[in-house]
Amino acid sequence: MIDLRQMRQFVAVAEELNFRRAAERLNMSQPPLSQAIQRIEEDIGAKLFHRGKRKVTLTRTGEVMLTESHRVLAQADRALAHVMDVARGRLGRVEIGFVLTASYELLPAVTRGFRQSNPDIHLELHEMTSAEQIAALLDHQIDVAFLRPPLAEIEGLAMERIYSERLVAILPDDHPLAAAERIDLEMLDMPLFAMVPTSWYTTFQTRLVRACQRAGLEPEIINDPVHLVSMVAAGMGVAIGPHAVTRLRLDGILFKELDGLPDTLMMELSIAWRESAVSPATNSFVETSRDIGAKLYERL
Repeated sequence: MIDLRQMRQFVAVAEELNFRRAAERLNMSQPPLSQAIQRIEEDIGAKLFHRGKRKVTLTRTGEVMLTESHRVLAQADRALAHVMDVARGRLGRVEIGFVLTASYELLPAVTRGFRQSNPDIHLELHEMTSAEQIAALLDHQIDVAFLRPPLAEIEGLAMERIYSERLVAILPDDHPLAAAERIDLEMLDMPLFAMVPTSWYTTFQTRLVRACQRAGLEPEIINDPVHLVSMVAAGMGVAIGPHAVTRLRLDGILFKELDGLPDTLMMELSIAWRESAVSPATNSFVETSRDIGAKLYERL
């Protein structure tokens, strides 16, 4: 079987039609090159060159061999370049899971920034709950997850906070507090809806409910941010939700900053990925997410 090294040796002789010049081109001496060509001819079972006293010419078999060698070597070079681009993180694919609120602000900013510097890496997006993303990461169905973090560490996964966001009040635009610049929980009224993003965010839910109860309120918990905002737009009450919902612009509602809330009522959004066998493209995406998330956190 002829390998790529032998094929390159043949091409050098076929293009130079001179063993001495071909050997110089390959940075080798002439006798080993002549022996290499003889071995190729033995493997093929046919002569590739007419060797005259004054010149060397290709046989018909040699002409076909040259055409096919050019094709094979070009394909090999392209394949190697492709593999090297993937290894360096310039090519590839990243499967990304995300909770819905991440798609309002963080995810568009990250994907836009990443694609500007990595236009040849394909990003595939999958909306999932936080629990579904953890399972998909462990099952190698996705590479990166944007989620509301669980309380406990999960073996095999790396996880870090991208940013924390404050809670905001969501009011009908004709609410008595519509003209207030900032409000606190005690100023809200019933019925009150509050968003808690996932079933495993129970500690946060407990803190939020207790804070509302201290203000004389009994919130109804809603997990879907679109449902939450729609309830207010329909005139069903007021609501509390993460800052990300301010990106949902529906007629008839407005958003107000909430004063006096402790840091324990800031809602975290984290990025998670597998600790082992991480592709360069995934590493690059995580780094971009970290940088852009830090800027969003400063603004919030």
